[in-house]
Amino acid sequence: MTVARSMARRLLLVEDTPTIAKLQTLIAQRAGYIVDLADSLAQAKQLSKQHSYYCAVVDYTLPDANDGEAIDYILSQNIPCIVMTAQVNDTVHSRINEKPIVEYITKENRQSYHYLEKRLASLPRNEGITVLVVDDSRMTRAYMTNLLQRQRYQVETAEDGIDALRKLENNRDIKIIVTDNEMPNMDGNELCATIRERYTPEEMVIIGVSSSDNSHLSSRFLKNGANDYLNKPFNEEEFYCRINQNMDLLEQFQKVQRQANQDHLTGLANRRLFFQSGQKFATHCAKHQRSLCVAMLDIDHFKHINDNYGHDGGDEALKHFANLFATHFHDQFTARLGGEEFALLFKHGRSKDAEQSLVAFCEELKATPANYKGTAIGISVSVGLVEAKDYDLDCILTKA
Repeated sequence: MTVARSMARRLLLVEDTPTIAKLQTLIAQRAGYIVDLADSLAQAKQLSKQHSYYCAVVDYTLPDANDGEAIDYILSQNIPCIVMTAQVNDTVHSRINEKPIVEYITKENRQSYHYLEKRLASLPRNEGITVLVVDDSRMTRAYMTNLLQRQRYQVETAEDGIDALRKLENNRDIKIIVTDNEMPNMDGNELCATIRERYTPEEMVIIGVSSSDNSHLSSRFLKNGANDYLNKPFNEEEFYCRINQNMDLLEQFQKVQRQANQDHLTGLANRRLFFQSGQKFATHCAKHQRSLCVAMLDIDHFKHINDNYGHDGGDEALKHFANLFATHFHDQFTARLGGEEFALLFKHGRSKDAEQSLVAFCEELKATPANYKGTAIGISVSVGLVEAKDYDLDCILTKA
């Protein structure tokens, strides 16, 4: 898994075994980090004074710190800390888990290093994900918030199901909901069922939690649409595993969904998504007796571009057109239907406004040729525009 860096993230690696340090360095670099290596606590202290670190991966035992002292030092510097160690006995395990670390990974096998890479890659991702914690206990909300913030998740809290639905309505970044069951006004099961009326398990993760000893509660949560379930009091490691694994699955599903709905060359919505989402919008317009405003765009003489510049040049022209198209109509619904044909569904505005906007786009396109290997490729487009109270998207697009 590779993370594109919009900014340099620096990682402090504290490891005294050269072969392991080399492997961990490669893993961290693949996950998008600049890596500084320290083979002792003394060197780690020196480096931490010279740089600001996004996170650290620290061994439990070092030549000058054989009992976890390096972990304590890293945490004292407010650096998020992943502990990776060969120490697997219960005493060390308990001692490490008492500390406010991000993750604890044992050096057992290849899977351990694969897991490290996933977690390093997920930290920047988590910054854009909000978890909604729903519990009527202020202490429990604070505890789970602290755990989630260690892994750089954004956190919202709610004290019952009704409060949770209000928070969900106002925050589109919420991707995970962790909800207790026993709450006033609306319990966790009812909240779960209500959310599932609006969002599928592939759109939003729900994890139910409860201190109840009712053996049927977990199955009730799952039948009401929860992705997972945890008993209180839970182990912190298990909590992190459930949160991260569900988020990984959600991310994978959304990636597959993007690939299914996105034109691979231009990045615009493809024909499938245009008709799927566009028809939903058309049905909404029909309900409120609003006109639909749709445009069909066809790049002029595209075969001539392919003949003159080859298919690579044609692809560059299509990508250039699509970039201008998506930027100019960023608040409308744009799609590539196939070949050199594109579609535009106006989410608001009348045909007069749409026509003016299309004319401005054509002028912008004319003034901004594509660049292929230093050669300017001029592009023009023919446009058909229709506004009508016709709610069959296929029919109105044919008219356009």
